Amino acid sequence: MRNCSVLAVAALLACHKQEQAAPPPAVMVQVAKATRGDVREIVEVEGELSAQPGLDVKLGPLVSGRLGAVLVAEGDRVRAGQILARMDPTPLKDAVQQVQAQLLQAHAQEQNARAKLDRATKALQAGVAAAQEVDDDRLALAQAQAATRTAAAALSTAQNQLSRSELRAPFAGVVAHVFVPAGEPVDANKPVVEVARLDRVELRAPLAPQLAERVRPDQEAELRVDALPDRAFPGQVVAVSPTVDATTGAALVRLWCDNPEGALRLGAFARARIVVDVRHGVLRIPQPALLSGEDGAAVEVVDAGKARRTPVQVIAKDGRWAGIAGGLQEGTEVIVQGNYALPDGTPVQIEGASPRREGSPLAGDAGASP
Repeated sequence: MRNCSVLAVAALLACHKQEQAAPPPAVMVQVAKATRGDVREIVEVEGELSAQPGLDVKLGPLVSGRLGAVLVAEGDRVRAGQILARMDPTPLKDAVQQVQAQLLQAHAQEQNARAKLDRATKALQAGVAAAQEVDDDRLALAQAQAATRTAAAALSTAQNQLSRSELRAPFAGVVAHVFVPAGEPVDANKPVVEVARLDRVELRAPLAPQLAERVRPDQEAELRVDALPDRAFPGQVVAVSPTVDATTGAALVRLWCDNPEGALRLGAFARARIVVDVRHGVLRIPQPALLSGEDGAAVEVVDAGKARRTPVQVIAKDGRWAGIAGGLQEGTEVIVQGNYALPDGTPVQIEGASPRREGSPLAGDAGASP
């Protein structure tokens, strides 16, 4: 019995030793090789989309009154000169008719004064009228002519006021907003309709001065909006402000982006990636392979079937590739998926490669996935 107990204890100890000696399971990873190619240097900016300067206007009447009709709605496309809304024309038409009557009366008084002056002049020549009468009639004619000119000016003003009661599109575009419904009283210059041109939009974005120094007009850019995450819109830098905002400490960068379909909406939040330089023929790795830490950038390489953390020097990143100036050699396999929080020396199994067995080639020597 005693011998049996000793044998059982020995067996348990042997099993425990085998468990301690068993290597940890390999972690499945995806790898890619460091290759040479081009890497773009990117500066990222973000801000709200707006119309180009002068191509987003809010139209209001130049006269006060009641809004008679609104002829468009949000989203309607309009042509240049199209009537968008009009004030109630009744009081303005009445004012025009009143001034027209005053002008007719002034014309009649002027004709009467001219005729009276002619009669007085002939009477003076015949010796039957005094010179004072002629002078008085000449003054009356001058006053009548002044009254005619005043009435004509008043008629022109009334007619202009009537024409100003119509709001017309200053350019072809889209109705962005209608502020006041028909029937409401409107003060002069109060916005009624907003018209914008959307075939090209502008992104105005603040940027730190040290980054703004690298941005130049005509540099290419790529815009994205949250509403259309799968689409990228080509853009271009048009201007960089020469001044720095005293409040934010940032310089303003302006980008234009063609928008023929109207997919980009004004006021939408957008992100842009500006290409400020291109590094040609540098050693590059997929950007997901990069890891950050207290000691700087690093990657996990596959060495003899195990993960090994290797510091690298990054010289450029464009969202897809990271350009490397040191720390790697061309052809080195780096882990692009499964590298996060991977302890140094952890056994790894490359996805798609055969599992490592005794006497078989090392898993790290297997072909890398693209």
